[in-house]
Amino acid sequence: MLTRKRVILSAMQKRKICEKKKKNPSFSNVELAQEYKVEKSTVTNILKEKERWFTISVSQENIKKFHASHFAKQFSIEDFYYSEGWLGGFKKRYGLRQFKKQSEAASTPSAESIKNDCRALQQLLTPYNSEDIWNGDETGLFWKMEPSRVLACTSISGHKKEKSRVMIFCAANALQKLGVLRRHRFDIDSRYSRYRN
Repeated sequence: MLTRKRVILSAMQKRKICEKKKKNPSFSNVELAQEYKVEKSTVTNILKEKERWFTISVSQENIKKFHASHFAKQFSIEDFYYSEGWLGGFKKRYGLRQFKKQSEAASTPSAESIKNDCRALQQLLTPYNSEDIWNGDETGLFWKMEPSRVLACTSISGHKKEKSRVMIFCAANALQKLGVLRRHRFDIDSRYSRYRN
């Protein structure tokens, strides 16, 4: 008995299956399976995770195609063709998958410690008026930060993160708020120089 060759669908193909089913619910899973030359169970599993496949953007797939073609030219590969399932097959062949980079260990206070600190803070602030009690926090854009996930064969150890950033400080009390304060940390790329104070 002949066994059917295993077909690996790309993320965009899975998205197209979900889109076809959404546009035309009368399409049966068997019809979709025949069109894409996969098992009915494969289509069923894809449709179960349709929310995931709808988040895949066309631009992501185009970027991968561009880089694959670029490297093929660099290595003088004449007969290279990027098919829909090529990337999925390549990753499976070489055991590539996404890993989250290990981050530096951070100490977090326990829930009990936070409760005790809150009680102590309430006692400390009792003599003050509400308008004199301010809360402020800063947030920032780490514009040189590398992605936390990488494509690799094995888990990758973390390293010190790039700290170049633009910081924003916001503060408020029960009655009013301060204007937003901005400050810049370390060297800022010239593209962002027009946003300096």
